[in-house]
Amino acid sequence: MCCVTMSAGLRPLLLAASTNPTLRRELTHRRWPRDLALRFVAGETLEDGLSAARGLAAQGKAVTLDYLGESVTQEHEARRAAEVVLATLSRLSGEGLPAGVSVKPTQMGLGLPGDPDGRLCRELLRTIAAEAERRGAHVTLDMEDSTVTEQTVALVEDLIAEGHRNVGCAVQSYLRRTRADVARLSAVGASLRLCKGTYDEPSELAYTCAVEVDASFDDCAAALLADGTFPRIATHDHRLIARVKGHAARLGVSPRDFEFQMLYGVRTPLQDALLRDGHRLRVYVPFGDQWYPYFMRRLAERPANLLFFLRALAGSGRSGRA
Repeated sequence: MCCVTMSAGLRPLLLAASTNPTLRRELTHRRWPRDLALRFVAGETLEDGLSAARGLAAQGKAVTLDYLGESVTQEHEARRAAEVVLATLSRLSGEGLPAGVSVKPTQMGLGLPGDPDGRLCRELLRTIAAEAERRGAHVTLDMEDSTVTEQTVALVEDLIAEGHRNVGCAVQSYLRRTRADVARLSAVGASLRLCKGTYDEPSELAYTCAVEVDASFDDCAAALLADGTFPRIATHDHRLIARVKGHAARLGVSPRDFEFQMLYGVRTPLQDALLRDGHRLRVYVPFGDQWYPYFMRRLAERPANLLFFLRALAGSGRSGRA
C-alpha cells in the first residue's frame, strides 16, 4: 500500500516559515495576518483570553489557556511570562471558570544560555504548579520539538515526585518514543494530553506516514484509557474520535472519566456534538502577541486552514501595514 508522507507538499515549508525571523517581522506588522490569526487565537491580551474562556464556559466547555511564547533568550523574558501565567490562574480562579493553563518549557527558560541544568525553568514551573494546585487547576507542559522531549518528560516526573500531582504534559503520537513515554508517565500518575504533533522531525525519530501516526495515536489512546490518569485526547479527526469512543466502551471507561480536547476556532460543530453526546470537552485557547509561530503551525496542520489563509491573502490586496 502506498503511504503518502506527512512531509510532502507545503507542510515543511510552513513549519520552516514558523521559525523564520524575517517572515515573522514582516507578517506580524500587517493587519491581515493578525486578523486571520484571530481565527485560532483569542487575542493578544489576557483579557482577550478570559473573554473567550467565559464564552466557552457558558457553552459547557472547559478551557486551557495558553499564553503564547517559546524559546526565550533572557531570564527576564521567562520571569515575565511566568507572571502572566500566574495572573491567568488568579483571574480564572477569581471568576470560577473551569480552566487550567498550558506552558511551554522553553518559554520558562529551558535551554537558556548559561543555565544548562534548567534551574530557572524548574523554579518557575514549581511556582506555577503550586499556585495552580492552590486554585484547583491543572498545568499541562506543552510538548515542543524533539530536542526538549526528554527534558519535558523528566520535568513532569520531577514535579510529581515533589508532590505536584496536578501536572502533566502533552505527548505526540508522531514520535516513535511516545508509546513508551505514555507508559512511563502513566506510571507516576501524570494526566497526559495526547495529540499528533506539528513539528518537522527526522524519520529516525518520528513517523512520517499519516497512517502510522494515526495508528500510534490509536495505540496510545487505548493505553491511556486502560491505564492512564484522566486521559486528555486532543484530536479533530472524527475517525480517531470514533476509535477512542470504541476503546472506552470496550474498557468500560465512562465518558466522564476522560475528555476530548480541541483547538480554539477549529471544528466547533464537532465540539458541540461531543458535548451533546455526554462527553467532556476542553478547548485549548491561546492568547498573546507571540502568535506567529502558533499560527503557522496551524496552517501546516490542515489543508483547509491553508486554503482559508490563501483565499484571504488573495482578497487582501496590498492593504499595507496596520
